[in-house]
Amino acid sequence: MIHLASSSVASKKITRRDTLCAFARAAATFPVLGLLNACGGFSMSHDRAFRQSGLRALAARRGWHFGAAAQSGQLDDPAFARSLAREVNALVPENELKWDALRPSPETFDFRGFEELATFADEHGMILRGHTLVWHESNPAWLESLLKSAPRADAEKILREHITRVTQATQTHIREWDVVNEAIDPRSSRKDGLRETLWLQALGDSYIALAFRAASEADSGLRLVYNDFGLERGDGYGEAKRKAALRLLENLRARGAPIHGLGLQSHLRVDRPLGGRAFTDFLARARCLGLEVSVTELDMRYGNLMGDAEDKDALAQDYLRAYLEQVQQSAPLKSLLTWGLSDRYSWLRQDDDAARGMLPLDVNLERVPMWETLREAWLV
Repeated sequence: MIHLASSSVASKKITRRDTLCAFARAAATFPVLGLLNACGGFSMSHDRAFRQSGLRALAARRGWHFGAAAQSGQLDDPAFARSLAREVNALVPENELKWDALRPSPETFDFRGFEELATFADEHGMILRGHTLVWHESNPAWLESLLKSAPRADAEKILREHITRVTQATQTHIREWDVVNEAIDPRSSRKDGLRETLWLQALGDSYIALAFRAASEADSGLRLVYNDFGLERGDGYGEAKRKAALRLLENLRARGAPIHGLGLQSHLRVDRPLGGRAFTDFLARARCLGLEVSVTELDMRYGNLMGDAEDKDALAQDYLRAYLEQVQQSAPLKSLLTWGLSDRYSWLRQDDDAARGMLPLDVNLERVPMWETLREAWLV
């Protein structure tokens, strides 16, 4: 059975901070709603036109971004490339900007894969989003070996030089970065919930603030984001992760780190309950820290549900609608990216080659119910 957590907010003691945040959220939300009401919604002819041109047209009409992750090699598939051009106005390199792709050796950088994606984005009027400057995975063997014995000063130099070189080399295309990715692990033995990583071992917990400062010092105009998964979950894991994430975000603010956004990866599993009020309260508190919330890696798993394909599709879309409602409860969601556009190239097919409907397009590049849900529950 699927449990859809309620997004209603129970009564509670209202503090001065709650009141100020409520006014801020209202100021951000009501003008958008008023504009839609004044325009009378979308006409049938407009609706048909947007369906033909893709989700990017609906997002662009509101000044928002719908995007997807892609790999440079996927552009060799002409049908997929056409679908990408039709559906998205934002593109994120799935692997091309990770350390192991960029750094074949300590002395060299290889931006060729990124440059292919940047050319495609330029040709089709898309923005590019950077992913990721610091992560515990996808690191070259030489880095892991070097950091094990490097003095702290050398480790800091390596991190700073990488962030500076990469952000400056991509700055004509990328104005927003996932600076630090997945720094929290509720299973950690640490009281702060930080994940044990090569950077934590080399630099201590200051590595996160250091990474944000290094990115800002390299290019002060960048929008800098902390990105993580599982924050929406309505179980003990989700509760612990939200608690650790809020502590981290508050500490970064207290240290004066230049952080502008929180990225919700949103790898949804329909057999898990959503966080409901605990999740929406967490997002409201993050927004009250001055952070804009975005969905950065949306996809869904629901192959283990019982029933036929039509029933499972319906349950999955109900779940996605509930999730989008919770994310948007305290402010509009101006940026949403899926982790891939089509099931044809989804990383989830590594686990289930027969999986379907995990992304807006299926393996044949046809629109599936998820496409309609994004259109109806987010963009219209």
